[in-house]
Amino acid sequence: MLKAKLFSSSALMTLWVTSAAFAQESNSFDLSLQELMNVEVTSVSKQKQPLSNSPAAVYVITQDAIRHSGATSIPQALRDVPGLHVAQIDSQKWAVSSRGFNGRYNNKLLVMMDGRTLYSPEFSGVYWEVQDTLMADIERIEVIRGPSAALWGANAVNGVINIITKHSADTLGGFAELGAGDYEQGFAGARFGAKVTDNTNARVYIKGNSRDSLKHNPQDLDSALLESAALVDKSNDWHHLQLGGRMDIQLENDTSLTLSSDLYTSKMHQSSNVASMDSPQYRRFYFEEVENQGANLLSRYTKALSPTSEYAIQVYYDFAERDEDLYHLRTNTVDIDFQHQLIAGQDHNIVWGLGYRFISDNLTSMPILTSTEPDSTKTHLWSAFVSDEIALVDNALWLTLASRFEHNDYTGFEVQPNLRLMWQIDTKKSVWTSIARAVRTPSRVENNLSVNALNIPPSDVSPPVKVFVVGSDDYQSEEIVSYELGYRFAPAKQWSFDTTFFYNAYDKLRSTSVGTTDFSAFPNYLEQYTVFENQYDGYNYGAEVSSTWIMTDLLQLRVNYSYIQNEFNELISQNTQAPQNIVSTIIDWNMTDNIDVNVVWRFIDKTELLSGNGSSVKTVDSYQGIDIGVSWAVMPELSLSAFGKNLFYSSHLEYEAESILLPYQVGPSYFVKASLRF
Repeated sequence: MLKAKLFSSSALMTLWVTSAAFAQESNSFDLSLQELMNVEVTSVSKQKQPLSNSPAAVYVITQDAIRHSGATSIPQALRDVPGLHVAQIDSQKWAVSSRGFNGRYNNKLLVMMDGRTLYSPEFSGVYWEVQDTLMADIERIEVIRGPSAALWGANAVNGVINIITKHSADTLGGFAELGAGDYEQGFAGARFGAKVTDNTNARVYIKGNSRDSLKHNPQDLDSALLESAALVDKSNDWHHLQLGGRMDIQLENDTSLTLSSDLYTSKMHQSSNVASMDSPQYRRFYFEEVENQGANLLSRYTKALSPTSEYAIQVYYDFAERDEDLYHLRTNTVDIDFQHQLIAGQDHNIVWGLGYRFISDNLTSMPILTSTEPDSTKTHLWSAFVSDEIALVDNALWLTLASRFEHNDYTGFEVQPNLRLMWQIDTKKSVWTSIARAVRTPSRVENNLSVNALNIPPSDVSPPVKVFVVGSDDYQSEEIVSYELGYRFAPAKQWSFDTTFFYNAYDKLRSTSVGTTDFSAFPNYLEQYTVFENQYDGYNYGAEVSSTWIMTDLLQLRVNYSYIQNEFNELISQNTQAPQNIVSTIIDWNMTDNIDVNVVWRFIDKTELLSGNGSSVKTVDSYQGIDIGVSWAVMPELSLSAFGKNLFYSSHLEYEAESILLPYQVGPSYFVKASLRF
């Protein structure tokens, strides 16, 4: 019966806290496979439920997995998740996607940290280089492949990444780390947590890093641009500083309050190219220093009304500022979210909520980038959602009906429904299925910006042509209808399989069409305007497999594989393609009582993407890499570790940013690290 799944009042108050097993620094394979399958996740249904009973393609990255891998940034920690394509662009930039549509400006993946959306209204995506925290403070990262918009809203089209940090009660005492290497030139972090009162715990942290440039290979650049690119500085180093803290207060036995805040500043170098009237290439390369800064403040109040009812109110403010030669962007976001969970009768577990988000942004335009709106704009997003998990058969069959209703300033009212069915066949086998509709709402780029994206050199019959890509008030939301089928099987106590099959049908994808031509500057040049439209469609389908084998108490093997077949009628307007095959194998070995070894081999198939000139398609060859990490617990408080990344294979291009940035190659790198707890 559904009541068997109820939380106690104390568990309800800690809805966002993981199981105690993962608050410790033990190795994940010290747990039985059954315990691993019962790790509780919150991203699938906005309530705690065991991973094995979650009707979605969900994968959990634990703190142990982060520590063993030596990941120094969130994208690095995501590299080996089945169904994700994670590619490094340069020293600081990443392309991260689920089931296709990857790129520097991927806009179909929702990313959150402790309930705060990591979102840039400029392009509906994530600037990964400024999304950071102390890696040791991450409790787990929950990754859902496939639409989750019924609960989380627009832009959760192809997946959700939910980064969840530890409760401050789990970070008492001191922690410090210091590391250095060739690419990772230097990084350091420190955190101190304390019990402020009997009912209050808090922590503060600071971290910083300095990363060297990746190398540029001229062979990766279009031959027509080689001459003008030869003189530009290729540096792409990165320097980042961040500090923050969290406080958790137990107000009463059934009431809790969480407060958290972060501040960051970063500087990075990049080499870009933009349309220009300079012959013969009619593109201009330039070198710049990009500055970023930001801050956020979040509060979450949670109250259990009874053993069967709880509500939470979350409010956050986020400020971000980005200064590039191409534009200067400043955004202020206020988000208010209310959620109520209750048990109705014997068979209904209901979660519903209301939300409001206000975004004020100021975009200072440069010569090739203009806006049809004022520099400063304000947008409003109103939302409501409801989800009902219905127990059809006690402890065996559950049906979840959910939908989200949103109103935004660009496209108006949007409905995003979802139906999920979970069948627990027995203790070893379960099957789930899902049908969902989701939308990706427009950003400023598609609605009101105009970009001089390309200049066409003169010909015998025409002067140079300036090509502008122009946003339109008529641009609509991109749509997906997704069908998923999942199967989980644990044939033995030490062996498990998690398999997902999917088919995604996309409609109203972004396209462009040639509009008017302005002859006012003839014979010096013409101006041709292309307008964003929604004329493309297509589909993809595939399978994802994740398997865990606990071979002995000291040795664990994980294998993750994803296959995708892409069928789209166009590529030019955005990167629809994904590598057909991605494979990762991860070995964790407790060599001795105080020495751990982590070995990863990964293969990423070739893929097609927009080239650096923004008007043609190029192929990124397949590549492989091996990561090796060794950690030595010198004493309970002190550990030393050494890591090698992308070993035994030559430097390679992983991805190329759309349109303006030079391509860079990822090669072998090394670093050492010392961690101290006190």
